[in-house]
Amino acid sequence: MNKKLPVNLSPFIKTRYAYKKLKICRSCNHFTVLGDKQCMICGKKALISIDRKAASMLRRSMWKARLIAMLILLIGLVLSQSPMLLGLCAAGGIVLIAVLWIVQRKSAPAEQLMLLEKLFHKEANKLAAGLTADRDAAIAVFQSGNKPLTYEMLREVGALVQTDQLRLEQILLLQSFVLRKDMDLMLKPLLLDHFNPDLADYIGELSKIRRDLIKEDAFRYVLMYEGQILQMEHGESILIGVAGAAIRMKRYITLYPYLIIRYAHKLPKERFLRLYRMVQSSPHRNWEQLADEVERIYNEKYKWDEDFQTSHNPNN
Repeated sequence: MNKKLPVNLSPFIKTRYAYKKLKICRSCNHFTVLGDKQCMICGKKALISIDRKAASMLRRSMWKARLIAMLILLIGLVLSQSPMLLGLCAAGGIVLIAVLWIVQRKSAPAEQLMLLEKLFHKEANKLAAGLTADRDAAIAVFQSGNKPLTYEMLREVGALVQTDQLRLEQILLLQSFVLRKDMDLMLKPLLLDHFNPDLADYIGELSKIRRDLIKEDAFRYVLMYEGQILQMEHGESILIGVAGAAIRMKRYITLYPYLIIRYAHKLPKERFLRLYRMVQSSPHRNWEQLADEVERIYNEKYKWDEDFQTSHNPNN
């Protein structure tokens, strides 16, 4: 068994939209989510954020419309045959330009998104090639022996590319690290549509150090592949940990009572105590079978435990 590496991982910088992580080279139009300023293709320090690129495109589009409006105004002034027409044309042109300016300012955010959509559609092949190059760069770093940096690079690519191959590469790297509570870890983006023992192991690790990351999609994954997980060497421990994570919120207890029922008797004392107190504090919820099982385990293992005495109410 390979020894796990103690590592420090850089925090993952989240953006409202994943595409905002993209950069584009002003020189060769190469797309990337890696790097700072220098393009890995042409070597020039010409990388800019995709938002900056879109803003530049928008400014050109807006000034083009303004120049057309000013050209119309100029033509009108040249063709005016009397002072009255000249004045009317000048006033109308000024109003037209002012209205255009106001409309452009109000519609700028929507226009910028439309321009970005057109850019992604037009440069779809370059975008795919750029992200593939990013993934290849990460693999090259892995081959040089720097696993933490490889993971951080793949994590950036994974924000835009959702493939099982990329997810598995990240999972395998994470499973080679000593995971800690203070690490910026994730689970939802790494969930697969099929059973994978490394993913199950990772979920088991998170159930010990980051229960908050185990949410409904992870519970559904575990329930779907519960049989396969039980066949793993430490499969039952994984399921006990996940059942313990479900006790974090009453909502999860309500949604997944049978998962908890199956493993409640093997929960660590502190997790069972939490479950016991939550069931005792909400006697009117629809927890009949779960409440019966909790009471049975209490009577069997913890009836004389002082930690439980303040919570127990025989009338509930």
